[in-house]
Amino acid sequence: MQCFLYTLVGEQFCRLCRISGARVSFDTTNGRDSFYCASVHFVFDRCGRVQNHSTSVQIDGEDARQFVAGLADNIGLENTRALRIVSAARTQSCFLQAWEMDQRVSNSDFLWFRI
Repeated sequence: MQCFLYTLVGEQFCRLCRISGARVSFDTTNGRDSFYCASVHFVFDRCGRVQNHSTSVQIDGEDARQFVAGLADNIGLENTRALRIVSAARTQSCFLQAWEMDQRVSNSDFLWFRI
């Protein structure tokens, strides 16, 4: 639920910043980075659910890449820090997908041998 709240707020937040040109600051670097990381995970999740990979994913009418870049700009996140967060989130996502596939294969092999 917390991740959904972050992403819902993130989408609305980006829309407001885009319309008004506002910039936002956070009290702590960790809070800013956590907000950005949760939003990046949301974008990866949304992109992963797309059935037709030939089209770009739109988030609130904006290309997913533009959404992520615009959010970083809106919260004052420097490019190198944003890149590190996106790269780490992508790596984590890939590891979790690989682990999930391994678990599925392990469980299906176990069930197959029990029969």
